[in-house]
Amino acid sequence: MSMEVQKAVHAEFRRHGLSLRRDSVKLVAAYVDDQHVSVEDAAELMLNALEKQELKSTILDVETVEKLIGDLLEGVVQDDSATHVIGAFDMPKFNYDPIKKAFYKVSTKPDMFGDANAKISLYQERLMILRNRVSRNKLFAKPSFELSSSRREYCELTSVQGLMGLYGETKYLLGVLTEIEDGNLFIEDMTGTIKVEMVNAIPTTGLFTENCIIIAEGQLREDGVFALSYMGFPMLESRLDFRAATGNENFFGGANIRIEDFAQLEDQERTAEADMFVILSDVWLDIPNTFTRLRSVFHGFSSVEVVPSLFVFMGDYSSQPHHIIQTDYSIMKGHFDALAELICEFPRLTEGSQFVFMPGPNDPSPSPALPRPPLPMSLTTALSDRIPRAQFTSNPCRIRYYTQEIVLMREALQHRMMRFARRPPVTEETDSMFEHLATTLIQQGHLCPLPISVQPIYWEYDYALRLYSPPHALVLADFTEQASFAYKDADCNCFNPGSFGDKGVFAAYRPAARAVEMCSV
Repeated sequence: MSMEVQKAVHAEFRRHGLSLRRDSVKLVAAYVDDQHVSVEDAAELMLNALEKQELKSTILDVETVEKLIGDLLEGVVQDDSATHVIGAFDMPKFNYDPIKKAFYKVSTKPDMFGDANAKISLYQERLMILRNRVSRNKLFAKPSFELSSSRREYCELTSVQGLMGLYGETKYLLGVLTEIEDGNLFIEDMTGTIKVEMVNAIPTTGLFTENCIIIAEGQLREDGVFALSYMGFPMLESRLDFRAATGNENFFGGANIRIEDFAQLEDQERTAEADMFVILSDVWLDIPNTFTRLRSVFHGFSSVEVVPSLFVFMGDYSSQPHHIIQTDYSIMKGHFDALAELICEFPRLTEGSQFVFMPGPNDPSPSPALPRPPLPMSLTTALSDRIPRAQFTSNPCRIRYYTQEIVLMREALQHRMMRFARRPPVTEETDSMFEHLATTLIQQGHLCPLPISVQPIYWEYDYALRLYSPPHALVLADFTEQASFAYKDADCNCFNPGSFGDKGVFAAYRPAARAVEMCSV
């Protein structure tokens, strides 16, 4: 182990208010070298474990560090759970440095009530991340060496400021679509804004709302208006290209996966053919028929040879929107108690399945802003007490299954995105509004590109809504009809399980085969 690693270990723990004795530093440095993890990740793992202990001193002796490392190594060996649920508030935060053209991990904890600078940074980060992605695309990447024998065509992105005075020339802009003046649209980037005209623009598949980021081809007229001829969303890149470009950083959350472990985990993933995730949305517990349907679902799945590994329940949990004054919380708690009672009638499920509960847009929450925190503990005590593997998470949330990344969100996005689209979607490639929605979100690299005046977002937690890179599966639960869409360019299965409370429909996802089954009862 090098002295540089030891110095980094000492400095990292000092940054968190802890000191290590010399032998303790050597133990941590050896763990970093043996496990091929960064000093920051090793410190984060140990600090998380220390939170569960009562420290008598801020100086960590050899015995304490040995126990920490032993517990971590034992956890790596014995943790046979393939499925890990990651809440939005537990995700690591990365910012993009446009000077170094690299991402860096933010160590300070985000604030739920960020200042005005956080709101500005929100849009800047979205724009810089997508510009960085587009710059790696072959169509927009300028060749490093351009020989006459191997010359290729490429499109050069122009900034708004650089466009000034270039009348009548075809140029390409990347920026945020905004409405600075009533009835007039503008494209805004880091250098300025310019008024645009979209009357004759040919759009790609997707829903072009205000605040979405677009690539526009057009010409600047002498009246200062940029007349668009084509408009689309920033190009995608594969997960392999993304990992190669970002140094295999863990943007998704959860435990880091070493590059050398990927092949083994993928083999385990492929052989786990019996694993199934059952996903239900709009589980209206105030409707008696919901319990009848749930009993049928539980009875059916408890009768099969291998029970589902995971049940995901998404809100809303009431057919009537929550109101802070009018809602009777004792009645709502009684509904969750009844759900716990029903699940416990099927011991094979309580012993063999995980149960994950996500809030919906109309469930009790401190505010309508995204991401939404888990359901209040005061409502779910019976579920947590009686179901050993119950877990309460945020909306949206993420699930890591071996190497697969799955993102789940419950929001009325489809109608709202269609309502605020600045022009009707084209139907040449597809007339499915769900495909337009999924395409938009994945290419935007964000779960909610709507204006924050329409859908509020906690400014400093906007990163928790990023889709960078595209997940293997994207669950966009909505009140609209069931829908499924295999987005081949992004290698992503997108689906909406439909409304269980209204129509008795749900979805089953088999991660080994990456297959979606639409079900009903």
